[in-house]
Amino acid sequence: MIGLALGSYAMGRRIDAHARPLRTYAALEVGIAALAALSPFLLGALHAIYPELSNALPAGGFWLTLGRLVFSLAVLTPTTFLVGATLPVMSRIYATHGGRVGSDVGRLYLVNTAGAALGCVLTGLVFLRYLGARETIFLGAAINLFVAGGALALTRWVRAPRAGGAASEAGDVAMDSAPVAGGGTGSAGDALPISAGALRYVAIAYAISGFIALGYEVVWARILYIHSSHASYSFSLMLTVFLAGLAVGGAGASWILRRRRAALRHFGVIQLALGLLAVLILHAFAQLPALHLADWFGGYTVAYEFLIAFVTVFPPTVLLGALFPVVGSLYTRERARVVGRRIGRVNAFNTLGAIIGSLGAGFVLVPLLGLRNTTVALAVLNLALGAMALRFDRGGRRALRFAPAGALVATIAAVAILPTGFYLGSYYTETDRLIFYKEGVETTVAVLEIPEDNYKISFVNGRDEVPTDRASMLAFRLLGHLPPLLRPGARNALVLSFGNGIATGTMNTHDIPVIDAVDLSPEMMEAAAVYSEENYNVLDSDRLRLHVEDGRNFLLRAEESYDIISVDATHPANASSWALFTSEFYQLIESRLAADGVFMQWIPIHGVREDDYRDILRTAWDIFPNMVLWSTGSTHSYVVATREPMSSVVMQSVLTRAAANPIVVRDLGPPEAITGYVAMAEGDLTSYIGRGPVITDNDAFFMPAR
Repeated sequence: MIGLALGSYAMGRRIDAHARPLRTYAALEVGIAALAALSPFLLGALHAIYPELSNALPAGGFWLTLGRLVFSLAVLTPTTFLVGATLPVMSRIYATHGGRVGSDVGRLYLVNTAGAALGCVLTGLVFLRYLGARETIFLGAAINLFVAGGALALTRWVRAPRAGGAASEAGDVAMDSAPVAGGGTGSAGDALPISAGALRYVAIAYAISGFIALGYEVVWARILYIHSSHASYSFSLMLTVFLAGLAVGGAGASWILRRRRAALRHFGVIQLALGLLAVLILHAFAQLPALHLADWFGGYTVAYEFLIAFVTVFPPTVLLGALFPVVGSLYTRERARVVGRRIGRVNAFNTLGAIIGSLGAGFVLVPLLGLRNTTVALAVLNLALGAMALRFDRGGRRALRFAPAGALVATIAAVAILPTGFYLGSYYTETDRLIFYKEGVETTVAVLEIPEDNYKISFVNGRDEVPTDRASMLAFRLLGHLPPLLRPGARNALVLSFGNGIATGTMNTHDIPVIDAVDLSPEMMEAAAVYSEENYNVLDSDRLRLHVEDGRNFLLRAEESYDIISVDATHPANASSWALFTSEFYQLIESRLAADGVFMQWIPIHGVREDDYRDILRTAWDIFPNMVLWSTGSTHSYVVATREPMSSVVMQSVLTRAAANPIVVRDLGPPEAITGYVAMAEGDLTSYIGRGPVITDNDAFFMPAR
């Protein structure tokens, strides 16, 4: 988005002077294609130098996050700069008739955003699945080249009216108070009578609108995640609906502006409606659990996730989409001769506001206020913008004078009858059983307890995790006990996905000097305190070192080897976990595993297609040929890998050590029971997985099994 803003602003200052802007557009598309096609290789090169560069940064999560931002900008900004530059160029080409600028840029916005929605859904559901990430990028680059060729072909027939040279900033301001002559590029009768102060307000208000829009998107994505499968396509579906709403709103506003002139009151009314509707949408989110829509669709299907996004996100995004044509009309004053400069500038302001809104909502407002109150705060900003716009609109109708007060009263009433914030965290409504609840930067975590059943369960972004039923506890216990039994006297251990610490606490009973535990959610680490009985008070252990970090990234930056590496990632179909089931990940594990080390990873049987399950096992086996598949029954299986084959002698030593440890006997049963957890040894395992592909970062795509 930084690139989009810079490109839009920089090109907008120049394009009005170009007699053949189609050539400029073609050049931009060629540049986008070239840089996009290079991006996988640039990212690969960055991947190679990233560990050393990131470890050279000062200690602390802030510096690492800042470093990642800088590294990402280095690769992505040149491409997005050119993408951002295309909007003022296309506006210059398409909006050539004074008095129709708002409608013309609205139609341009419609087709561009509709194309973005189509690209988003096809990428999320089709291209990534069947082509792979790198090939999808190459396909996009090919389309850029095709568009560039079409633009060049049109240059012999299309010549945009000359705007009369690049106006200086002073000249641009002067045009706001002077009539324009020049036929097709604007006339005195076409220009909107808007004061310089009102124009400044439009620019500032549209920047704030960008802040609000991306703030809403962050909040809506977080809430929708609570009601989705967290699959790789879940965010794509939400974003597709978001973009479709923008396109429909742009189409509606463009159609209206063909028939009547834009006014500040239109901007104001849209803002008031947005503020009220954003709060009303919270009521729609609150009712989703009661509707049991997933049961109607047979689970979290694509159709179900599209529907819940449509009924919640689509209505307000229609209003957001209607803003651009209105602002385009107001800020250009319907003068085609300044369309490139004005559209480029106001779009840059809006995008800059969107950048701040994305960062502010995700890193500040949600952790500080929570999802519900962040929405309310953003809605108040909408109401304030609407009220100010109506004050600037001198020709507005008298009835609209009371609109801000009416919208405010309605919004306050809607907020007053909202249910408690807990409805955003779980399908469970038994708030009396809630023992922990927190909304953070990445996750919304709720923990419920049913004392009479001695049962706890966590909900992470709405998905159930860390249940303490007998089958799940046995799974956690084996994950914690087996690696130390296979590797006695381990110097250190690494646990990826700490969760609520049950497996880590179990491992900690084996007196391993150092246990590094990694989890992306600090809220889950905090919630571990209410699992103290189950995790053996692991948070009080001086041998435990907690790291709030992405597991894959931690491995990439790690400089030491580990005797034990244990991975308890969430389901591979989850968009946040697929990267922990690929060949590149297992290669990282192998590079950080000590010569006599043990690697163990939980692999779910439920909710995963058997072909995907076999592919995961084959991918791990490709790196760790001395691998054994274990299972505690139910839906829990594990790959356990060592450098040397697990011979009968090794297994007998495990049983001997288990028999001598009363905690192991209490958690796993008598030693002979442990041998029953071996599901497939090497021979049976290789026969089961058979020949086939291994999963790479480029083609990882796990569809949830229904």
